[in-house]
Amino acid sequence: MKKFGRSFRVLLTAGFLPGLALVALVGAASASAAHAPRTVALTVSVKGSGTLHLADHSFTCRRVCSETFQVPRGRRIVVRASAAAGWKLTAWSGACKGSAASCSLRLKRPGSAAVRFVPPGNRLNPYPIGTAVVTSQGWTVKVNSATLNADSEVEAVHDQPPPPAGEQYTVVNLTMTAPVDAGSYDLTDFLFFEQQMQGNFKYAPDACEPPQPDLGTVGQVSSGTSVTGNLCYEIATNDAATFMLTGFVETGANDRLVWLALH
Repeated sequence: MKKFGRSFRVLLTAGFLPGLALVALVGAASASAAHAPRTVALTVSVKGSGTLHLADHSFTCRRVCSETFQVPRGRRIVVRASAAAGWKLTAWSGACKGSAASCSLRLKRPGSAAVRFVPPGNRLNPYPIGTAVVTSQGWTVKVNSATLNADSEVEAVHDQPPPPAGEQYTVVNLTMTAPVDAGSYDLTDFLFFEQQMQGNFKYAPDACEPPQPDLGTVGQVSSGTSVTGNLCYEIATNDAATFMLTGFVETGANDRLVWLALH
């Protein structure tokens, strides 16, 4: 009996201790899982003027901003961007891509996303047709309309020849108002503003004769007086889709180059 009891105690001890070890390990793993972080940091950077909305959070930026949020780990979230009046969202980068107003993402570790808004008059956000823009010389310029392919209209003026192969005539109708102060102004001295730019190439407005009224023949304009007429450009056909009017506006200490859409 003693030999049996001794054997029983040995078997019982040998079978029980591993069980205890197993229970202890499982308990430790469960405790670790219970304390695992459930959120992850998302840092959002903003350039320009606009507002970002993220779940229960939102913040507004007027120049360059950065904000960090805690978001649910592994759960899909949506970040929405709203440009300020006149501004335009042009691109996301980082964890977000593209240029849509919203970005859907899921983070398992800390991440970041950046969004860019550009102001009105930017090359990526030109002033729309019909917008009056005051230039650094005090003139007010407004694009009323643009005929990007005006070959027939221009050729009918004094029987002008057709444009060379790969090029086309473009007619832009503008209203221009002279600065409001004493004196008069020669409009032809100001028409350098009407130079167009495609990439680094400039088009001058005297390459062809537009249908009447021709702004290039107006001459003297009295203070505060508005004149409406046409300018003609001979442009590369490949440039027509992105052809814009460009010039400088006064912004205080420095002048800023702005763009006016023709589409």
